[in-house]
Amino acid sequence: MDPVTAVVGTSAALAAGAYLNAKWSVGIDVRNLQHDRAWGKRLGALIEALGDTVTIYHMFVRVSPEVEALWFEGKTWSYGELKKDVDRLAAFLEAEGIKKGESVAVFTTNSPEMYITVLALSKLSAVAGLININLRDDTLKYCLEVSTANTIISTPDLASFVVGDRRHFTLNLGNFDGISPLPNTSITYLTSNDLPTPATISLPAKATPRDLSALIFTSGTTGKPKACAIRNHQMCVTATPTSRDMSNPKKYFPLRTYSPLPLFHGTAFFTGICASLGASGTLCLARKFSSSRFFKDVTECKATRILYVGELCRYLVTSPPGPYDKAHNCIVAAGNGLRGEIWEKFKERFNIPEIREFYRSTEGLAKFDNMGSGAWGAGKVGFAGPIRRYMETDTFIIKVDESTGEPWRHPTTGFCEKVGLGEPGEAIGRVKSRALLTEYLNNAKATNEKLLSDVFTKGDMWQKMGDLVVMEPSGWVRFHDRMGDTFRWKGENVSAGEVRDHIAKLVGVQDAVVYGVKLASYDGQAGAAALTIDAPEGLFMKDLYVSLKKTGLPGYAMPRLIRVTKEIEANATFKKSKNDLIKKSWKQAEAGTDKLYWLDGQTYRPLDEVAWGGIESGRAKL
Repeated sequence: MDPVTAVVGTSAALAAGAYLNAKWSVGIDVRNLQHDRAWGKRLGALIEALGDTVTIYHMFVRVSPEVEALWFEGKTWSYGELKKDVDRLAAFLEAEGIKKGESVAVFTTNSPEMYITVLALSKLSAVAGLININLRDDTLKYCLEVSTANTIISTPDLASFVVGDRRHFTLNLGNFDGISPLPNTSITYLTSNDLPTPATISLPAKATPRDLSALIFTSGTTGKPKACAIRNHQMCVTATPTSRDMSNPKKYFPLRTYSPLPLFHGTAFFTGICASLGASGTLCLARKFSSSRFFKDVTECKATRILYVGELCRYLVTSPPGPYDKAHNCIVAAGNGLRGEIWEKFKERFNIPEIREFYRSTEGLAKFDNMGSGAWGAGKVGFAGPIRRYMETDTFIIKVDESTGEPWRHPTTGFCEKVGLGEPGEAIGRVKSRALLTEYLNNAKATNEKLLSDVFTKGDMWQKMGDLVVMEPSGWVRFHDRMGDTFRWKGENVSAGEVRDHIAKLVGVQDAVVYGVKLASYDGQAGAAALTIDAPEGLFMKDLYVSLKKTGLPGYAMPRLIRVTKEIEANATFKKSKNDLIKKSWKQAEAGTDKLYWLDGQTYRPLDEVAWGGIESGRAKL
């Protein structure tokens, strides 16, 4: 072959390769498969290195004592300094009879006291029951009972909310100034002076990957909170650095992670505590979220990474501009629940080059972030090209029976079927070991409701993720809807998530929640939407129907009822509670400052007493 022909042939081959790579994302798939393999090796190496003490305490003591471990409100602690208090508290608790496997309720505000408590319990291989600090009265009592804890450790700001006869310690190591011990109570108030010096304690308790380490409660937005029993194995999984970080250590390390999210929530616990320990990094902790202080803290603590969840980024984007918006050193934002309409605004305003949206945090190990690089496009939760899809064995999207909401099974074989590209289906993950599965503590019924057997073959087992997702023809996976977050109206299934996404596209919409409302005189559920807007209300509502039609929202999916409100309440983990909205009255006289509207034909009109009477009687043509 002459040289010219060889060059032409090589150029053609390169061009063909580039075309196939662009069309089928071959390079991305190959890289991600390599990343997965490398990550799996690191996970195995971490577990092996921990030996017979597979705990986050053992991870903690393996870090050089000179490294900065914690930043809190301008103060810092090295790993060595923090270890002294951890060991002293562990010694105290051991002397009080706390043993391996025993649950201890941790009812603490974000603080060094909380971090120290969790690590001290880990040293004893006791189980830290992380209780939502916003719970009160019966719900708090219920979670304490579910945790099976006979001992409570609180911080002084929360001690008064705990009732009952459980043994109760409240811990103040200098971060709760001005809060005095409660008089005439059985609470034991602990300061640094009350902990043994030097710490006399046996060696750290042995623990396997299967042993329980913590309890993290569900938010309770769809019922009573359930306790997710977190095993040491999941601690190791979330402590193992990603391949993306390891591929460029000079860029991503040393890791300094800022989190205002509550540590009792899975996102902050895993990507804050565990990930920091696994990377020998620094956790920069805020007592609570403040939009005005957020980037001031990020700048002052020199964080390279921030954590977000739910609507936190929306609050930041709508906050007034400040001098710290772009003065920070943060290069990565990691979390879940960032809506597509906020993504680019957040990224551009605060100059954060990389956003990593991951899928799921507490209840399962099957995650779509394992299907891609970890840096998605707006609104996406993962990527898998043809090669990756061909080789995938652990995470799939299966068809769902629209009438029942249950996985669809073939009438002959009885097996489930995967959806095609572009079709919504439920995400499921293979259960490789029941012994390592995150289960609901003492709630076999709820655990089993999340499991599927005989899905593709007899005897296989899978965990339902509870979400409808879609794999687009491009290979990107996007969130579609929460299972059960659909309602039926006029013979059509309406996706609350899709309707919300259409509303969110409109100029003037700050926040929106969509849900179904049962009306006595109508079949199915009427669509309702709670909105906060920053546009003139009269003009916005006048144009709302036409504006939604322009987004492509079909007529049957148009919300029949609209509530314009100043604020849509969120819980401590920034989740909107639809249950609270569903309970609110649609009588304007009982709506307070909220303004109510109904869809009369193609016009949204004020929902006065006459209109509501027509709806209640069924005369109104919704």
